Amino acid sequence: FRGKRSLKVQSGDLLAIYPKNDHRERLYSIGTIGKEIQLSIKLHEHGLGSGFLAALNEGNSFKARIVKNQHFHFPGKSKSVIMVSNGTGIAPFLGMIATNRRNIPVYLYCGFRKQSSFVQYRESLEKHIEKGSLKQLHLALSREGTHQYVTHLLNRDEEQLADLLSAGGVIMICGSLSMQKDVFELLEQIASRRLFSDLHTLKGKGQIMTDCY
Repeated sequence: FRGKRSLKVQSGDLLAIYPKNDHRERLYSIGTIGKEIQLSIKLHEHGLGSGFLAALNEGNSFKARIVKNQHFHFPGKSKSVIMVSNGTGIAPFLGMIATNRRNIPVYLYCGFRKQSSFVQYRESLEKHIEKGSLKQLHLALSREGTHQYVTHLLNRDEEQLADLLSAGGVIMICGSLSMQKDVFELLEQIASRRLFSDLHTLKGKGQIMTDCY
């Protein structure tokens, strides 16, 4: 999407849309690349918001506004960033990775149901690995292969996560609230075992950032 005028927007902000015949706004996490706003949307059978967006054609316009989400902007001064997403939660991370010009080490853990849901992102992410704006890519598929969730991969890489957090790294989480809950439980265990700390302390230091729904 492109705005009719220049917009001050960052990846991690939210796009509020207003489907026709419904005054309630729907919020979507934004990834910005250049002058474009990118969304990742799951089409729900009776979803007014997703159905409205899916029905748009190139050149159509619609009413929307930007909602600043300053607590979920890319931490450009961090020593490393661990990004954790499932499903459409990958959207803001795509924009953040694309604008990571300082090549801060970024570790992306993303979960999807099937490979077919991820294929549209693979080529772009592999190019970012080549450029250095993405250090590692880890994919969990819950309905294919080994039937894994992102928590399985995070648990596998417990030592690396602990080392990154100990050195001041930041974890960003975007996706479903149920995924966030599972990741929080795992991070609590890792913090206790490896860092002699806890989730509350990590949050207080600004090392855990979330945008879940």
